[in-house]
Amino acid sequence: MPDPKLVFPKPAAIPEKGANASLESKSIPETIAEKRFRNLLEAAPDAILEVDSSGRIMLANESAEKIFGYTREELYSLTVEDLVPAAMRSGHSRHRDSYVSSPQVRPMGSGLDLQAQRKDGSLIPVEISLSPNRVDEGLRVIAVVRDISARKQIEQRLRAIQEQFNAELATKNELLEARNRDVEQANRLKSEFLASMSHELRTPLHTIIGFTELMAEEVEGTLNDKQKRFLGHVLQDSRHLLQLINEILDISKIEAGKLELNVGTFDFATCLDEVMAGIHQQAAAKQIHLENKTTFRDPVYADRLRIKEILYNLLSNAVKFTPNGGSVWVESRTLDHGLEISVCDTGMGIAESDQESIFDKFYQVGSTTKGTREGTGLGLPITKKLVELHGGKIHVASKPGQGSRFTFTLPLLGPPSL
Repeated sequence: MPDPKLVFPKPAAIPEKGANASLESKSIPETIAEKRFRNLLEAAPDAILEVDSSGRIMLANESAEKIFGYTREELYSLTVEDLVPAAMRSGHSRHRDSYVSSPQVRPMGSGLDLQAQRKDGSLIPVEISLSPNRVDEGLRVIAVVRDISARKQIEQRLRAIQEQFNAELATKNELLEARNRDVEQANRLKSEFLASMSHELRTPLHTIIGFTELMAEEVEGTLNDKQKRFLGHVLQDSRHLLQLINEILDISKIEAGKLELNVGTFDFATCLDEVMAGIHQQAAAKQIHLENKTTFRDPVYADRLRIKEILYNLLSNAVKFTPNGGSVWVESRTLDHGLEISVCDTGMGIAESDQESIFDKFYQVGSTTKGTREGTGLGLPITKKLVELHGGKIHVASKPGQGSRFTFTLPLLGPPSL
């Protein structure tokens, strides 16, 4: 079969150069334009085929030879169906006829994984674009075929890496879930152990405190000064130990979700007065001026015992970390969202870097307390949890050497109406 000739449009006219050039122009010779376009065709990295309406290959470039493994002469003796995988050849002619009946520029098989068959029978992944080309002989179809084997290999490697990553991630997630379950179980067992031990410790401790108080009352006989002093130490340390045990029991119940509030309506001012009276002796021992500046006199709906615990924790801390001769006071004000109570002092203050951490369990500020490290570091975490259980929030404003202000809110909500 003779090598078909390319039919190219006549090139544009180019005017002659020079001052005396005529307005008429001379055309570039046809053979030069043909050579130029043939070079472009051969330089294309994709296979370019021109096919007639019956499917015969009328034109092919050098890349077509490389991609399909045929010589140029062999390609001219084939139809386009010979380049289609054998399993799909029977239906390809219908697709070709459909395109001839409505030719337009479009990608072939958009969204599909297309393959072409080489001379040796191997299949390669391809992308195909179709364009109609009308010539004197009739409609021709130009097919641009791109070998995407390298891209597919990269995609497969990436997919394999992704699958491996997903598998490893799933394994790690399973291990993490198992570890989380172990941690949850350990926390539950720890909380149960602490709760059990707290109960076991409190029973004999109450006995010690009770008998020590009886002995201090000298019901069974007079005590000398040394005996009174010894009993005072026993009573003081026993009460301190009981407070620590109660804190551990509280935090254990909170972590286990077993701490329930016994809410009801009570007079807040009376509750605060009781706490202030209980803290008065501790403040007097350090010549600290203790003052109640609250103006709120209405009842609140909350757990009275837990509100007293919140106030006691904040006031005892204020007294503990305020130097001799300082001041501690309580303020309150009513807001739209509830009651705001502030416990203030002129004490050591807290560095900004520690202000979030002080509400963490067992955390105790070191640099600003000058070695004062009494207790378990559970008072503020318990206070924060109790405030949150009431639906409120707590925060601190403080500067080292200028004192602290602990402020918490309580919603002013009564019992639900029946």
